[in-house]
Amino acid sequence: MDLDSQKIDELLELTRENNKILRSMRRTQRWSSFFTFVYWAIILGSIFGVYYYFQPTIQKYMRTIQTSVSILEKFEGQAGAIPTDLNVVKNLLGR
Repeated sequence: MDLDSQKIDELLELTRENNKILRSMRRTQRWSSFFTFVYWAIILGSIFGVYYYFQPTIQKYMRTIQTSVSILEKFEGQAGAIPTDLNVVKNLLGR
């Protein structure tokens, strides 16, 4: 009986040690999940914060680009009305 009791005590000790290790691993995993969430919250929050801060400047540049594109489109439309044939130009000049 002494041998069985010793084995049971050894198994109990190993079980307690395993339980302690498993709890530690679970606690580490929870902290890791928490810090991963905080990490991504900071990154995404920074992205939205920078966009919010620079939004008026971005909109100003977008309006400038849109105005430039519309002016270029007008020039392109008017360029089609310019005669490019040399004979047409000579006739206009009266030569």
